[in-house]
Amino acid sequence: MQAFGISAFVLSIIGIFVPVIGYFMAGLSGLLAFFSAGKGTTLGLSAVIINIVNILFLSPSLILAASDKHAINPTHQTQAKIIFATLLLIQIIALMIFAIKQLFFKK
Repeated sequence: MQAFGISAFVLSIIGIFVPVIGYFMAGLSGLLAFFSAGKGTTLGLSAVIINIVNILFLSPSLILAASDKHAINPTHQTQAKIIFATLLLIQIIALMIFAIKQLFFKK
């Protein structure tokens, strides 16, 4: 479980600095954080928080593509909104998994 947490944390840090595919690395990091829930979840949880900050604030290309004002093609705008929502949904599900593990499986 710690190996998944370390991998998720490393990918989330790398995803901040990679320009175009960094938010896809954030999605992969969120999926790895699913599996790190349990003992030693601090790295997985910190990776999820870094991913949320990366998706919401540090990936302007995704935000501009999903915004209404800068849309070149409505199809691309719809695809960008779906990608944006999916990436955030992955992170929210990871947070819920961490919360459920913490509340119900406490030893």
